[in-house]
Amino acid sequence: MKLSWKGFIKLEPLHLRYGQEQWEEGDLYDKEKQQKPHFKKKLTSVRLKQFGPVHFECRLTPIGDPTMVVEWLHDGKPLAAANRLRMVNEFGYCSLDYEAAYARDSGVITCRATNKYGIDQTSATLIVKDEKSLVQESQLPDGRRVQRIEEIERIAHEGAPSGVTRDDLMEKTKPEIVLLPEPVRVLEGETAKFRCRVTGYPTPKVNWYLNGLLIRKSKRFRILYDGIHYLEIVDSKSYDSGEVKVVAENPEGTAEHVVKFEIQQREDFRTVLRRAPEMKSIQRTVGAQAVFEYKVTGAPHPDIQWFRDSNHIQPSKHCIIVNNVDGSGFIKIMSIQQKDSGLYSCRAMNPLGEASCSAELVVFPDTDSLYSWL
Repeated sequence: MKLSWKGFIKLEPLHLRYGQEQWEEGDLYDKEKQQKPHFKKKLTSVRLKQFGPVHFECRLTPIGDPTMVVEWLHDGKPLAAANRLRMVNEFGYCSLDYEAAYARDSGVITCRATNKYGIDQTSATLIVKDEKSLVQESQLPDGRRVQRIEEIERIAHEGAPSGVTRDDLMEKTKPEIVLLPEPVRVLEGETAKFRCRVTGYPTPKVNWYLNGLLIRKSKRFRILYDGIHYLEIVDSKSYDSGEVKVVAENPEGTAEHVVKFEIQQREDFRTVLRRAPEMKSIQRTVGAQAVFEYKVTGAPHPDIQWFRDSNHIQPSKHCIIVNNVDGSGFIKIMSIQQKDSGLYSCRAMNPLGEASCSAELVVFPDTDSLYSWL
């Protein structure tokens, strides 16, 4: 493999990227010292409307400790990985980003650091206001508005007092599909992906249907959720073509949406080969060249192998084999000898099957050599 460089990549030191002024020499990891985790900069509480982005960050020492383990918690439980979350831990800089936050994300966010010498953590409150579920601010006097937010913030930290439930704070609403799934068209055998986002309280139950039939989790049907609902249909079949419907239900009502699902059948290259012109037998004298060409189509793209009298031919200086991306190719036999005579076959194979075509090479003695011998 030949590598060439056309330019240079400028690497920015992490201590410059995250602010050198934040750190002191004693903050760096020293294997000779027993350094416990310590957060020099704490998390800050965040309050925002639903679907907005969220950013938390903190600074941790010692920097560069190979034994340090950093984890993020939500209400004391490990924060599960999700497509909409991004966690960074570089050079003592720890951050957590939500691409889009939902009301259910409200609670206490904690960054916990542990090494073999100790543990430290920093916490902050995340309040995500669902405009359709929370009482609107305009409906409350200024004092009551502040009191309501403080009440939610306290419940996020301490839990609700006796007799107070989440239903006391939330207004029930029917489901709404705010991110609609889109029509999908794939080749047979490929994976089809659908997604949607649903709001409503109580949290709606979401089901997917294929051509009117309820989809249940299986090896071929994957149903995922990380704030967004996903449906993946693995190894799509031609009979899957039709409609995909998503239905969201809660006690307040139902919402649904239907999209088209099209499967494009793969071309079977075997039929094309049968219609293609067969290789023609050729006659050559000793020392000449012989070329057999082929043309094949199919998906997935077929593998090509050459044989002489059922013996597999490997590329060499004597036999040059070329396979082009457009499905054409050839085998060229250089400086042929009589031992090269035989039946040459081109075999094309992919997971759908195989096909072949053959032609004969007849090698005659060199006439000039024959006459000189006589």
